[in-house]
Amino acid sequence: MASSVHMAVKEDDQRHLPKPGTPPMWNESFWFAFYDPKAETGVTVRVGAHPNKGEANIYLHFVHQGWVVHSLIDHRAPFPPIEEGRLALGNMEIIWEKPLESFRLRYQSGANGMDVVWAGISPIFLYPPRTPEPPPPGPREGGHIEHGGTVKGTMTIGGKQLPIDCFGHRDHTWADERDWNRLHRWFYLSGEFGKDFWFNAVRVAVGEGDNPIEVFTGGLWDGKEVMNLTDVQMDVQTADGGTRALGLTLRMVDERQREHHIVADKVYAIAYSQFDRTWVKDGFARYRMGDREAYGILEQGYIEKP
Repeated sequence: MASSVHMAVKEDDQRHLPKPGTPPMWNESFWFAFYDPKAETGVTVRVGAHPNKGEANIYLHFVHQGWVVHSLIDHRAPFPPIEEGRLALGNMEIIWEKPLESFRLRYQSGANGMDVVWAGISPIFLYPPRTPEPPPPGPREGGHIEHGGTVKGTMTIGGKQLPIDCFGHRDHTWADERDWNRLHRWFYLSGEFGKDFWFNAVRVAVGEGDNPIEVFTGGLWDGKEVMNLTDVQMDVQTADGGTRALGLTLRMVDERQREHHIVADKVYAIAYSQFDRTWVKDGFARYRMGDREAYGILEQGYIEKP
């Protein structure tokens, strides 16, 4: 039930290496995102790695006052060496200040930079294993972490320093293959309404052919427990032939059979990353749940038509 099945250990949230015989596209990635409405500034950054290919990849975007003002995309970076408590790829650095709880994110490129501390506000949500058997003791061979937190520090935009004090989200996955051209389309949502509530909801199309199966999943923190979503209904409003998300309505049911209704009523900016024919579009969105307000990510992904 609830929190107990999602508990991660320190080794789960470190870097991992694949076992011999695993496929070339074995993947590990670390993703962080936040939006500070007072500073009108946000970040989304993903550092990924394919150890079996000796490669890594990164996309990083800064947004400010509705504009994407700085981006870094590198799909053929060298595989970063394994270091204790640190992952560095180019100018981007992730430091494990307190495993499972706190990370320092540092980046500098010319007149743009970031130095913030991401601190968790809840236990980690660890997606349950695909098989029903209980996992063996110790670190898992594969996993998917979601986690809400606070973000404090400074960003530099065009040489001007901005204080950052807001909520944010992170995602850590390892062991699944990551071939972007196999993902037909998806929506990935995250938002923090406060220290007592964050959510993550996903809609992804899987399978071959013109009619893939749509799968819904996710989790949330209610101030007491992290838990699965047992039902997700997502209605996304789009423009430009379905390639740009404008907002959505979301209905979620958690393990306690409670319903949660959320609306995304504004998208401030959209950061674009391209993997061959696959587009990843991270929208910085405002969410509402009753009289409460949150800021987070409304991510849309799809394979463009030939």
